[in-house]
Amino acid sequence: MFLYQPPEKFPACFDNKFCNNVQIPSLPLRGPKCFDQILQYIHRAIEAEANAADFYRHLLKEAPNQLHCDFIKRAYNDELEHLQIFTKLYLYYTNCEPKYCVTPTPCPCYRDGLLKALIGELDAVEFYRNVQLSTMDQVIIDTFYMVMVDEQGHATMFSTLYNNFPCK
Repeated sequence: MFLYQPPEKFPACFDNKFCNNVQIPSLPLRGPKCFDQILQYIHRAIEAEANAADFYRHLLKEAPNQLHCDFIKRAYNDELEHLQIFTKLYLYYTNCEPKYCVTPTPCPCYRDGLLKALIGELDAVEFYRNVQLSTMDQVIIDTFYMVMVDEQGHATMFSTLYNNFPCK
């Protein structure tokens, strides 16, 4: 059984000869990025959200049942909301509307589309996490965190759809 001991009974770790090699990580964890780089990341997020929304709009047309429709429609609506959020963030920092083009994503079949969506969502989660860890700006951290959590949910939904859709 663990017995609690007040902190004053423990030696201070950084004064202890066994802890001399402990290095406290500096913030931001991924290294500070210059603000121009952060703006490029925001623009990249805008393009990614616009492309994902376009892809899900097409994927929705092929959905075989109501569950698939509901999941894809939810992801589609979230991506449109994320696009709006990142656009406002970009506008806030630059006073300029972002310019971007939607690049259609080809997909040979519905099941492959689900897999592409799943991989895209997982890539977005990783990218958004890395952006958060590259700045000390709390507005950017909070914005990317909020969207990252949605993207994790989308990955779960697309994984469920993909793994329950029969191979042909």
